[in-house]
Amino acid sequence: MNVETIPALRASKGKTLHLVATNNLLNPEFERIEAARYIRDARVVTISPGTVTGHASAGGAFPADVDFLNHEISGFVDLVTDRGQKLH
Repeated sequence: MNVETIPALRASKGKTLHLVATNNLLNPEFERIEAARYIRDARVVTISPGTVTGHASAGGAFPADVDFLNHEISGFVDLVTDRGQKLH
């Protein structure tokens, strides 16, 4: 982690959801987890643990990955919007 990045991450005031994929060569899982350590309200979720789709796991090719992502993202949106109440 670049030490110059840490203060910016710590300054984040919003809730964040970090969806990370195993075997992701472009965005390694350990980098997302490390970054999230410095964000106050960060939630880290591994996309469909045990799959080998890596970076492509969020591409929509596998129904199980899509279902998993939809579940995690909708749950997070419900949390940060108080089930939509903060959107009105």
